[in-house]
Amino acid sequence: MLSFLIKPKILQVETTNDCNSNCKICMRRHLNRLVGYMSFEDFKKLPLKDFNEVALHGWGECLLHPDLFKMVSYVKSLNIKASLCTNGTLLDKRLEELLNSGLDEIAFGIFSLDGKEKVLENIKKLIEEKNERNIPLTTYIDVTMFKDNLDHIPEIIDVGIELGVDGIVLHRLFDIYGVDPDVKYGLSSKEEKEFLTNLLSKYKNKIKVYPPLPHTTPCRILLNCIFVRWDCMQSPCVYLTEDSLGDARTSYSELRKRHILYIKKMVKKNDICKYCIW
Repeated sequence: MLSFLIKPKILQVETTNDCNSNCKICMRRHLNRLVGYMSFEDFKKLPLKDFNEVALHGWGECLLHPDLFKMVSYVKSLNIKASLCTNGTLLDKRLEELLNSGLDEIAFGIFSLDGKEKVLENIKKLIEEKNERNIPLTTYIDVTMFKDNLDHIPEIIDVGIELGVDGIVLHRLFDIYGVDPDVKYGLSSKEEKEFLTNLLSKYKNKIKVYPPLPHTTPCRILLNCIFVRWDCMQSPCVYLTEDSLGDARTSYSELRKRHILYIKKMVKKNDICKYCIW
């Protein structure tokens, strides 16, 4: 691999790994890390200005962080794209902060519509307000695909169209812990291809649907993104948060050097990387 070509320009910052939900498909409860929140002062010590985008989410619900939108506004003061992914449950409590922050993109993680009445109402209100105020905020519903929810994904997309979101992002469920033995997780390549072909055809002229891309080694996440935990430690990616590469309050060149070293030496040896389907 030509190291000089690896220049990750997305910084994913886990502002907190605290969460107000306990989703059956989430690996968070299997991660052996302390729960905490990144301080705003530490956040500003990250080499933010060297990235094209800062994505403010990780293994937690980012809207729990009291300084989340101070962080967003700070990123925007550097003329950098700011994005986040949320479960949407707290959106009504922080709507004004969000709309005034300059946030560029927001995705709502929804893999089932069960019990999501409040979340859908929150999304509806956000879209109404941002349209009324002419705020250039792009909205997505982020859907995790797995065997048990395939039949429900069209319903989720239909709701997204009704709400007026800008797109639907689909990604694979990568379960390395066997989170819930009652959940049927993986899809075969054939099953995935057949499902996506039918789905993309159905919604071709209705809404933009972003399917998961073919897996590569190293994966596109490693090649394009650097991950920082709430405690300011650099990790290879969101699935490898228990592997620390060092303190991220340093220069971009140092973050990149560590990242490339990991890719060179560990990708083919690490069990998570070997079985990753992202």
